[in-house]
Amino acid sequence: MKELEDILRARARMKGPLVLATVVAVSGSAYRRPGARMVMGEEGWLAGGVSGGCLEGDIIRKAFFWTASGPRVLRYDSTGDNVEEEDALSFALGCNGVVDVLLERWEPGPMDPLAFAEEARRQSRRAVLATVYRGPSDAVGARLLLRDDGVEASNLSGPLKDAVRRAADEALVVGKTWSGPCGGAEVLVEVVDPPIPLVLFGGGFDVAPVVAQAVGLGWHVTVVADKSAETLRRRFPRAHAVVSAKARELDEKVSLSARTMVVVMTHSLPQDRELLARLLPMPLRYLGVLGPRARTERLLSEMKPAPVPAQLDKLHAPVGLDLGAEGPDEVALSIVAELRAVLADREGGKLRYRQAPIYAAEPPAARKLA
Repeated sequence: MKELEDILRARARMKGPLVLATVVAVSGSAYRRPGARMVMGEEGWLAGGVSGGCLEGDIIRKAFFWTASGPRVLRYDSTGDNVEEEDALSFALGCNGVVDVLLERWEPGPMDPLAFAEEARRQSRRAVLATVYRGPSDAVGARLLLRDDGVEASNLSGPLKDAVRRAADEALVVGKTWSGPCGGAEVLVEVVDPPIPLVLFGGGFDVAPVVAQAVGLGWHVTVVADKSAETLRRRFPRAHAVVSAKARELDEKVSLSARTMVVVMTHSLPQDRELLARLLPMPLRYLGVLGPRARTERLLSEMKPAPVPAQLDKLHAPVGLDLGAEGPDEVALSIVAELRAVLADREGGKLRYRQAPIYAAEPPAARKLA
């Protein structure tokens, strides 16, 4: 969701009219998925993106003309199968897919979807942005915005609103973005989660590149170490938060949840032993330990009481993907790559060996066996 932050920053520095382009539906192969966005001013591109660079130029040239009379959906087709449809533009992109892009003038107000999403993120809430992109002409571009604490805004009405609200309620629970038929229209139902919380235990120089890469992905990064807060702030200026704490103070000084991803990299056997004893019983999203496998096995063997198998199943040690990494920057890349794979429920293997489409949640064979 770093793209969301970039787009909001772009709007903050612009005073003139803006056009927001949102990918609302994809069929076949495409570089970006539903929910991808970019924003344009009268001078051109400002932030974000809706493709790998194939569509942006065409959209930028015509965005203000196309939206002069209201929101409009454009279909970009690289298959050649739909060029006779209204608003279908044929592009030799090589992706062999169809991408629907909603263009609309972007103005502040109670129905601003990105401001709603940003407020939800600030409050660590999940939000759903449901946008009608095909259907009754007066409904195209209309929305229902919903937060997981019940806060809602909508300019829909009647049966369509009821159907979209049911879809938004379900999306809040399931946590998956989708687009398609809903209540007699076609709707993008987009889930926006708070930033991924990443907590790094350790104050060494090898923590800094992990901070930098994770912040670059839009995650919320906290560094915890047995050093003064002043030292930590100076050493890790890009971290969102630093906590001066010993391992035994974890429970009282560090906030962790089932969404939190944790990496232990203190380089201290006593600290790691106590941290693992406290972290393993917690319902964390991810727990990784830097260092050789034998080192972690030694730490686990010294723990009293011994960890149970269910606790060990979530432990990633050694932390990171097998990239042949050397040096702090490459090791950080290995660590952050594994974290991203875990978030996507992927193994982190080579795409050349993947049989399912790149963006598929799981291979078709796995779904059949489930």
